[in-house]
Amino acid sequence: MRILVLGAGVIGSVYAARLLEAGHEVVLLARGRRLDDLRAHGVILQNAESGERTWLPVTVVGQPDPDDRFDLVLVSVRAEQFTDTLPMLTAMNDGSDVLFFGNTANRQTDLLEALGQRALFGFPAVGGSCEGPTVTYVLIAQQKTMLGEPSGVRTPRARRLQELLDEAGFTTQISADIDAWLVGHAAFVVPIAFALYRVDVDARRLAADQATMRLMVNATRQGFTALQSHGNTEIPKNLRVLYRLPNVFVTAYWRRVFAGPRGELWFAAHSRNAQAEMHTLAQQLHTALRATDRATPDLDRLLNINT
Repeated sequence: MRILVLGAGVIGSVYAARLLEAGHEVVLLARGRRLDDLRAHGVILQNAESGERTWLPVTVVGQPDPDDRFDLVLVSVRAEQFTDTLPMLTAMNDGSDVLFFGNTANRQTDLLEALGQRALFGFPAVGGSCEGPTVTYVLIAQQKTMLGEPSGVRTPRARRLQELLDEAGFTTQISADIDAWLVGHAAFVVPIAFALYRVDVDARRLAADQATMRLMVNATRQGFTALQSHGNTEIPKNLRVLYRLPNVFVTAYWRRVFAGPRGELWFAAHSRNAQAEMHTLAQQLHTALRATDRATPDLDRLLNINT
């Protein structure tokens, strides 16, 4: 399969590299300094857990040729940048499928209006940071790579993409309601990001701040409860199980995560570099939760929302 990966940050670089290693023809689109680094050095990946370092030569472009043809475009940019990719995507006349990889909740209507049946949605299972030409990353085993059709139907196209990503080393799941999954994910990551903002996005400092940790856990629990009361069945099972436990156990779990390297790689790096995205996501989550008519006082406090 011929694949264009649009966006060469942590997510785009890791997925591009794995797909390239799986035997697919991959073109990576980048801009600015990242484009220069990729042209000079190729993709350099550092697995933060195993220490394994990988170098891969990759075809890199700053703009796709409208006459070039791809089977799949994987769009891995920040949420506020999705709309900016549309002129580029609509100019492509190859009929390629377009997988938007990220926080597209409440943006799907605009993306579908522009691209029609070409579009489908998903979410990655990778965290990390980019320093110069090197991407330091971690595969998040607790989270699957998600896919979903706008219709919720498990189509042959979605199954083919699931197989493609599974073969590249990403455990992949098709959601029956990807928008609900993304809202549920927002109820998980937004409290974490805003807890980190209270401590200068320092994961170890958050681990030591018992009051903020409790507020974060309560905020997430309230968000999940409100969404589930409104019929959202797409909150991942591992998170549903975790948040059924008493707060003391949930808080202890997250304290261990934030005290170690996963706190930075899973959460702090992205929260630091995507503050505009997180604030927009918080507004969207607030709107979704108000529709449930369930109170979320700790989440409102964490987000500094007056109700």
